[in-house]
Amino acid sequence: MLYCSGHLQAAVRVLENVERRYHSKVKAVCAFIVKEGERDLKVFANMLAGNKEEGISEPPFVYCVRFVRQESYCTPAILLFEMNRNNTEEEVAQRDYTDKLWMDSAEVDARPFLHYLQYLTYGGLGERDKQLHVMEVLEAYIDIRNQLNLYHPETALNLLGHCYEMEGDYAGALHWYEWSLRCERTNNAANWHVLRIMRLISG
Repeated sequence: MLYCSGHLQAAVRVLENVERRYHSKVKAVCAFIVKEGERDLKVFANMLAGNKEEGISEPPFVYCVRFVRQESYCTPAILLFEMNRNNTEEEVAQRDYTDKLWMDSAEVDARPFLHYLQYLTYGGLGERDKQLHVMEVLEAYIDIRNQLNLYHPETALNLLGHCYEMEGDYAGALHWYEWSLRCERTNNAANWHVLRIMRLISG
């Protein structure tokens, strides 16, 4: 037990350090999905200049977190569903070239994933107040007003839904999984999650 606790304490320190470094000047970017205007060189030049003025020496960008199938053994269980996000062959056929590059992997925005890992580690340590707080932070971050800053909003919503599921709030979990489906109806692991939750509610 002490062994596990020590590892969780170390994980908390790493995650808190990452959160401190993920300041307001850090821009999320994705290797596969491009948002309108983000490739404008002036935008990146202004960000670099702003960081220099504030004495920030680290690059102001963070990529999405990606787990490939060969990393399944160390992928959080809920993200394994993302590697099998399709329900039918018809859904696979709907993928365009870019989708095919990443949809067989688990791809998630860095900040929602950070808060999800914090939720797990605080929960493992029994630090309930911090766990509930970081869940609120995750929910606030993926609020509809911020979804323009997310490259994989459906996956972030699935993580939030899983937090509610772990809380035993199946109605809340279903709400967020269904919200995820509003972002992406097909090729979305939320289709599996909704089926699971419906079985839990009816059982």
